[in-house]
Amino acid sequence: MSLQAIIVGSSHAGANVAYNLRKDGFNGKIDLFTKEKIFPYHRPPLSKDFLKNLTPIDKLFFKPEKFYAENQINIHTQSEVHSINPENKYINVSDSQFSYDSLVLATGSSPRKLNLVNSEADNILYLRDISDAKKIKTYIEAVEHITLIGGGYIGLEVAAAIIESGKMVTILELEDRILKRVTNEEISNFYHNYHSKKGVDIRCGTGLETIQLEGNKMISVRLTNNETLKTDCLIVGIGAIPNVDLAEAAGIKCNNGIVVDQFCRTSNPHVLAAGDCTFHFNTLLQKNLRLESVPNALAQSKVVSSSILGNDLEYSDFPWFWSDQYDLKLQMAGLSHGFDECFIYGDLNNANFIACYGKNDTLISVDSVNSSKGFMLFKKALSNGHRISMSLIKDKSFSPENIFSGTS
Repeated sequence: MSLQAIIVGSSHAGANVAYNLRKDGFNGKIDLFTKEKIFPYHRPPLSKDFLKNLTPIDKLFFKPEKFYAENQINIHTQSEVHSINPENKYINVSDSQFSYDSLVLATGSSPRKLNLVNSEADNILYLRDISDAKKIKTYIEAVEHITLIGGGYIGLEVAAAIIESGKMVTILELEDRILKRVTNEEISNFYHNYHSKKGVDIRCGTGLETIQLEGNKMISVRLTNNETLKTDCLIVGIGAIPNVDLAEAAGIKCNNGIVVDQFCRTSNPHVLAAGDCTFHFNTLLQKNLRLESVPNALAQSKVVSSSILGNDLEYSDFPWFWSDQYDLKLQMAGLSHGFDECFIYGDLNNANFIACYGKNDTLISVDSVNSSKGFMLFKKALSNGHRISMSLIKDKSFSPENIFSGTS
């Protein structure tokens, strides 16, 4: 009898589980269920080129529709999975049931919402999927002043896209500097100054106190410093929450995400999980993590496919991310949490540098701007477990090319 694999979620993790299963030789039936109206697509351009009308919708799709028919991957659009019956191994979708041998939860995450009166106004927006991006793009074209809540990487990407469209942009960041959780003060100041020079009004140490409406539209906000800010639209980027409701209701262990081991297996032997929704063990870092990144989703999709096929591919990828803002190409590898020093290799003033974060004189992560070659060398070294001393990096004769030459 043919095996049945069901995937819930169609973003990078879910779609790539389906692709990898076929590539790896899975001959059973594959059904993918998604609440989306369209076939699987790339998410990163939504906060960048899509908003600037540089990437049309047809360029976002992972694969043409005929690919799914040719590879016998059944995509069920506008199909929300309401519950899982783990004892009898089936899911409930509307009034239908679908049985599985292996179930993959790639349910992603949802935007953290504002917890204020009137925060459901029509022009208070969030960015997670194509429908969100379309709505934001409509506002960019129609209004003059847009305010972003949160100065993280996604917020900065959206700010760059909007300011390049000729509109006024304000960023409200509750912390005393942008990107405080992920970088040091010097790098925060670099991004702050770069955006400010482009015309973005960044206000740190400032949050929302109240929202004023006219009808069902926000017309102004009162800030924590008692100032009233008139603005045409709010875009909120204050983090994301893993979508674990399905898993929790089915009795699957969750803790800051769906808990999986290094093989992406959940507490239920027939259920696996991948992507933003997972809280997973990273063997390289020897700790549990929840990562919201495309590279993590792609890596876990390979592990899930391997596990379903009975192989033992272990998740061991080193965390890395990227961001594009204006003419800046940002690349980050590793996690800087707990760093006790940061050394800038390169030229900060000319936006061509690598920030090297160290702990106990050992490199733990790097952030690079327009320095892809050096970044890839550092990333390769960190991923392979090389110990690189901060003292070596700070030596005037150091070059990233030395890392694999035996001189490091």
